[in-house]
Amino acid sequence: MELKASSSLVVLTALVLLFSSSSVSVNGFDIIKILSNHPNLLAFSDLLSQTKLNEAINKRKTITVLAVDNSSIGGLNDRPVDEIKNILSVHVILDYYDMNKLKKLPKTSSWTTMFQSTGNANDKQGYINCTRLPGEQFVFGSSVKNSPPVAKFVKSVFSQPFNISVLQVSQPIVAPGLGDVILPPPPPPYTPPPAMPPKASRKKSNASAPVAEGDDDEFAPSDSPIEAPVEAPAPEPVEAPAQSPPEPKDEAEAPAPSSASRLYLASGVALAGFTAMAFI
Repeated sequence: MELKASSSLVVLTALVLLFSSSSVSVNGFDIIKILSNHPNLLAFSDLLSQTKLNEAINKRKTITVLAVDNSSIGGLNDRPVDEIKNILSVHVILDYYDMNKLKKLPKTSSWTTMFQSTGNANDKQGYINCTRLPGEQFVFGSSVKNSPPVAKFVKSVFSQPFNISVLQVSQPIVAPGLGDVILPPPPPPYTPPPAMPPKASRKKSNASAPVAEGDDDEFAPSDSPIEAPVEAPAPEPVEAPAQSPPEPKDEAEAPAPSSASRLYLASGVALAGFTAMAFI
């Protein structure tokens, strides 16, 4: 009986030690295992292991992790381990936030982080602000006064309602006093969009069909405006000369003599003829 009781005690002790040393949460999640399915987050996962924050995360019943990808987390690699741990603790939120809950948040909300629970936070170092922007966009920054939002929401990586959620953000959030602040990169230079070609008119033109373009210059369109032809001055009216008194008509146009005049003229002619014959 004593041997059996002793064996049971050994097994029970082993189980207690196993669960106490295990990094797996009692709620059934392991942050390192979750991140291992996302190669772009492996550097962030390694830092959680180095600082042993993964063990503190797995012990929580409700947690949200703001993960940073490999290309953006590099600015923390050369810092002391304690500084890295404090900075990453700000990325562990002591509440559950998934995409559905983010959409229902007010414009600005303050979140409590794991760094606040350490007792080492000064002022608002243990809190971050989440600001909701139009178009389901969110930005994050330290709650310390005058701290700008520096990290943008990228995407939801993993969620297990209502225990753990992993959200990817664009860069680390360094609260003032915890180390050198990492500012977001400047935006790329503005490139104006290419000009759109003018739309062809749909109206039918009543003009005659255009002449096919040729090599001759006479068919090339001119860039200068076409001048209207200058009208020739209208001929001035010719003034009629002042009417002079009618000239006397020629004798041929004299009026024909009356019958008495013709008789008198014939008598004169006959008398002249006789007189001439008398002298002969």
